[in-house]
Amino acid sequence: MKVAGIYLAAGHNRRTGISKAARQQLQEFPGSRASLRELECCILEPLVVVVRANDTLEWLPPAVNKQSARRTETCLTAHLGLSFSLRCGLNAVLPLQPDAVIVAQADQPGVTSLHVNRLINTFRQSPELDYVADAGCGLLMPPALFSKAMFNALQGLNEDEGMAGLLRSPDYKGVVLEAKAEV
Repeated sequence: MKVAGIYLAAGHNRRTGISKAARQQLQEFPGSRASLRELECCILEPLVVVVRANDTLEWLPPAVNKQSARRTETCLTAHLGLSFSLRCGLNAVLPLQPDAVIVAQADQPGVTSLHVNRLINTFRQSPELDYVADAGCGLLMPPALFSKAMFNALQGLNEDEGMAGLLRSPDYKGVVLEAKAEV
């Protein structure tokens, strides 16, 4: 079973004019770098980091190892919103025909490989699921795993809907895992 990863790092801060991930790095907040490193420790084929066209990539840490399946994908329409960045990431992984995709956001701190692997393992045990998500503090939170049955719906998202709307839809069968203390 092949699971790809999409790391959305093309968000834009209108006030400062730089990407969210770069802003976090400049503020010495290592969350985005740490989350990316954690995702690289998972078996994601590939891990696509979606960035803006003008991103200098200074915040991007070196790959964890030489065999890393991580690559960057420039999203020329990132300024139009998150759904365009997601679409760009999906377009990058679809030719590889993954069974599912993990979607994570650069401004989402605390992502761990244990957390992501828990999503993947739940899906492997129940491949009939359309999604596996997490409930942090009672809210649906990224990262989330979406099966290939949801790729068209993800491609069709607009800024008014969002991924959370899909997770709440009765049209899809999924599981929401309760937050679990990781050791």
